Amino acid sequence: MIASLALLAIGLALVVVGPRLAGARWTRQAPWLAILTWQALTVAAVAAVVLAGVTLLIPITAVADDLGAILHACAVSIATAYAAPEFLPGRLLGTVLAGVVPVWLLVCAARVLIGGWRARRALHRSLDLVAEPGADSGGLVVLEAAAPAAFCVPGRTSHIVVSRGALNRLSRRELDGVLAHEAAHLNGRHNLAVALSEILLRAFPRVPLFAVAAVQTRELIELLADDAALEAVDRVSLASAIVSLAEMRAPAAALAMAQGGAALRVTRLLAPEPPMTAWRHRLGAVAALAIVAAPLFLAGYPALSAALSDLCNI
Repeated sequence: MIASLALLAIGLALVVVGPRLAGARWTRQAPWLAILTWQALTVAAVAAVVLAGVTLLIPITAVADDLGAILHACAVSIATAYAAPEFLPGRLLGTVLAGVVPVWLLVCAARVLIGGWRARRALHRSLDLVAEPGADSGGLVVLEAAAPAAFCVPGRTSHIVVSRGALNRLSRRELDGVLAHEAAHLNGRHNLAVALSEILLRAFPRVPLFAVAAVQTRELIELLADDAALEAVDRVSLASAIVSLAEMRAPAAALAMAQGGAALRVTRLLAPEPPMTAWRHRLGAVAALAIVAAPLFLAGYPALSAALSDLCNI
């Protein structure tokens, strides 16, 4: 019971305190670390609640080689120890947290992933009909549209799409920056980070942590792609490209060049802050991993107690 309460307290604390990360200045200095931290906060919050349910259902279990052995090794002993009526509320709550929540997450994951796959497939088919390969090809396609736009479509067959209007408006250096930015999205598989945040938001739309995390993740992947693009072009050219495409619209299934915090990105490019030091980067990564590890440790503590007790004879 103590472990269950501690896990619920951790989950609540993460949900309440987590959104404050959005105002942290360091997230602009280290967008990769910020994305990792958002993922750690959201995953740990869900894991803490689910594991609290597990510890309510199986307060003391045995250390075994695999999950199946953990669930079956002490079934008789646990049923005997917790068959009393006073344990019924805990068992009901545990069933909801450990059973219903994971199933709901799987349902939401299926909806988001299948919906995204269908949207990308439809977009690929549309591009095959109305777009043509770029001069340099390599996955680049040119959309015959007067409005300036640039975006990438991730997937097994990925594309970087640039409209004719964008080609006419952008200089060669600006276009190089746009292409490098979109290539960074594809190479870094940034759509996976977005998908995770969307799954959790779909599952828990009224929880502020997941709403803020979804918005922040989309903004941070743009900063991350900007940093990668700076290896190909200078800051002024990239900032100019963002301004030129600031009013663009892109399909929901795509990752667009200029739809995420354009003002912040331009300011960050033209007035860069000192980069985060290597030791702070490592410390932040360790802290993010510790956030995820904390619920696992608390949930595993009763198992260690069981291994040292006589409740389960294995």
